[in-house]
Amino acid sequence: MPLIHTSATMMAILIVLVGTISIIIINTEAFAQNQIPLNRSGAGMIDLSIQGVSAFVPEGRDIYTITGEVFNNNTFPFNGVQVSTTLYDNNSQVVGVGSGYTSPSGIQPGLKAPFKIDIFGGEIMGGIDAINNYTLQASGDLQVQIFP
Repeated sequence: MPLIHTSATMMAILIVLVGTISIIIINTEAFAQNQIPLNRSGAGMIDLSIQGVSAFVPEGRDIYTITGEVFNNNTFPFNGVQVSTTLYDNNSQVVGVGSGYTSPSGIQPGLKAPFKIDIFGGEIMGGIDAINNYTLQASGDLQVQIFP
């Protein structure tokens, strides 16, 4: 008799554990789906947008330069706004990376600030001629003010 009682108890414990684990997994998935990307607000709007981008090699220089502006679409300011780039070759392989801050590095709501990224040719695999495409990403510290 004790063996049957023990088996029934173990089965009940196993069912409770499986149910608990299922609840934890479901809650974790819901949490992950509700997370907001760093450059988006709760409404899904992109908070920091990159505009007016230009990429060029200054004459007589071994530097790849990317310039543009970052616009703050949020209702709060951002500090330490940084623009990062990844450079790709014809085969979509990464050949270099770089970053730079806006000037000023803080951007008030509804305003924009210019940025400039300089990447030296020696830092690019295959040199400047290897660059076929690039991506840009803006990030910063959202300065939400909470009053008691």
